[in-house]
Amino acid sequence: MSLDERLRAELDRAASGIVVDVERNLDAVEERARRRASVGPAPVLLAAAAIVVIAVGLRFGLVPSHGGPGASPTPAGPTASPYRCVTNLGSCLGPLGPGTYQTHTFAPQISYTVPGGWANTLDTRGEMDLTYGAGGTTTYPDGTVFHDAISIFRRPLAESSASFVAEPGVGIKAQDLATWLNGHVDLVATGLTPVTVGGATGFRLEIALPTGARTSPDHCTTDHGDPRCESLFLPDDPSNAYGFGIVGLETAVIYLLDAPTGDTVMIVIDDVDGVDRAGLIAAATPIVNSITFVGFESPATSP
Repeated sequence: MSLDERLRAELDRAASGIVVDVERNLDAVEERARRRASVGPAPVLLAAAAIVVIAVGLRFGLVPSHGGPGASPTPAGPTASPYRCVTNLGSCLGPLGPGTYQTHTFAPQISYTVPGGWANTLDTRGEMDLTYGAGGTTTYPDGTVFHDAISIFRRPLAESSASFVAEPGVGIKAQDLATWLNGHVDLVATGLTPVTVGGATGFRLEIALPTGARTSPDHCTTDHGDPRCESLFLPDDPSNAYGFGIVGLETAVIYLLDAPTGDTVMIVIDDVDGVDRAGLIAAATPIVNSITFVGFESPATSP
């Protein structure tokens, strides 16, 4: 056996062992996803164990590429990757090579362009997640693991801190939600700015939690076992089964957009551990700016 053949055999054995470990861990991920979707906490993201697949696949050439520098990438289909999506939670593509892709379950349908190092870990009618392989992770006191990501949500509603219901008196358009978020007494919100993404107009702002005492209790603390926790958004349709809030040192960049389809869409650049906010924003912003609404493509975007 040649040196090249021996190296390939060793790499194949190593990758096989990692995939077996990830398959075991994904069972636990799926159970957490089902449990969290039923009670509506923060968005379901990929566990750290699955990120190993990204690193191994990109390093050893086991992940299919969808284009590259100078290539003309095309949208990938739901079977373009052997990645195993979370059971009963829509479709996804798994680790992504550089290229342009489209959602298959999320509504409204969008396209987006990524470099290497990202994975499409969730694609449901109400939520689409792109996990950043080089990003950080955090584990909540309840044991749930989250990873730095871009998450996109359909028709978000302002959430009450008292329970998993809509906050009375807050509208559903981008300006209504951005104004509510910007004035939230238990958030530090900065940089409220008008933006246009893929032809959709709206607002961008950054949020974090204050270090002082909160003004009122939040059911998010009970959900996750963390006293620094704020519930923020839930879907207008309970069948979409998502929720979004921030916990502890987490920070987020929020885009609230009035899509050309008539839907309100929220895009979140989510730094779950608060460690490399600037690096994540720098990596994620070009992807956000590449987003278009399929059938309503427009080159006009702003940071």
